[in-house]
Amino acid sequence: MYPIGFTTMATALHEAGFRVRIINLASLMLNDRRLDVEKLLARLDSAVFGIDLHWLPHVQGALEVAKLLRRLHPDAKILMGGFSSTYYHKELIQYPQVDLVLRGDSTEVPVTELMQALESGTPLDRVQNLTWKDGSGKAHYNDLSYVPADLDHLDVDYGWIVRSSSSTGTWKGSSLSRIGTGTR
Repeated sequence: MYPIGFTTMATALHEAGFRVRIINLASLMLNDRRLDVEKLLARLDSAVFGIDLHWLPHVQGALEVAKLLRRLHPDAKILMGGFSSTYYHKELIQYPQVDLVLRGDSTEVPVTELMQALESGTPLDRVQNLTWKDGSGKAHYNDLSYVPADLDHLDVDYGWIVRSSSSTGTWKGSSLSRIGTGTR
């Protein structure tokens, strides 16, 4: 099943003109014991790789995927998000493989702001709910200011997922636990 949060974030980014691909690395690994994870991740081309860290049992795996992505794509930004990321954002940002942490239950607006800021070179201190490192490695903690009263504004577009999966031929591997966002 596709988590609703990934679907709504991907839809928001797609509607803002960004290319978005979601890969369920865990599902791919379970379905193909011969999968070469490093080779798969090396083939990806993205300015930002987002990693879901919702539940605490996923911490070690999420940080190891981030470390691998950092080694394979040293110029890309590594973004963490999810419930546990929100709670432990100050600890996560201390890891060398983590550049950005988006906090909150609903990050469709902040993730779009983040991608627009990265693309345009706008200062990251204007992105809501963002914890981030500057060029010197110093951590910054933007206000948790995007907290919508309800989620009625969200577009749950499973059609986008079907279209995206069929165009990349990755239906099995697109079931959402890792999100990689590229530029427009």
